[in-house]
Amino acid sequence: MAKDYRVFVHQESLGSLPKTGRRRESVLRFLIDLAQVAHLRGDFDAADPETGRVVQVTEVAGFAISWWIDSTVWEVKVVDIRPTEK
Repeated sequence: MAKDYRVFVHQESLGSLPKTGRRRESVLRFLIDLAQVAHLRGDFDAADPETGRVVQVTEVAGFAISWWIDSTVWEVKVVDIRPTEK
């Protein structure tokens, strides 16, 4: 069995989530599951506007979650969570 990643979430990212409800729970469940499924990649790639780093983006419950894998230390860094446009 492959080793799971440790998932780190920038605290500011959580501010865009609702305080309660199904959508919040769906995103939090994804963040927990990301430790085991990050190797499958996101829905698409994007460039982080601040760093230029290519990040994975996964859409969950109306939110775009941006993250990248630091494979050297077996960590996933979640850098942004934003509502998707409707």
